Amino acid sequence: MSDKKETSERPALEPPIQAHLGDQLKKLYGSILSEPIPEKLTMLLDQLEKAERKEREGQSGRTDGGGDQ
Repeated sequence: MSDKKETSERPALEPPIQAHLGDQLKKLYGSILSEPIPEKLTMLLDQLEKAERKEREGQSGRTDGGGDQ
């Protein structure tokens, strides 16, 4: 397991290379963050939220003390 310790003590890449890669990744994914969320995904997230809310409401009404088993 000494190999794992060596890699955690020093980075595999020099700091200027890490900085350059970080900048390139920010450029690549930054534009994606500004794109609108597709309507279908928004609808699916709404459905999931409603289902979770319904499940929580059902569990809060339980009196048997049953939770995660």
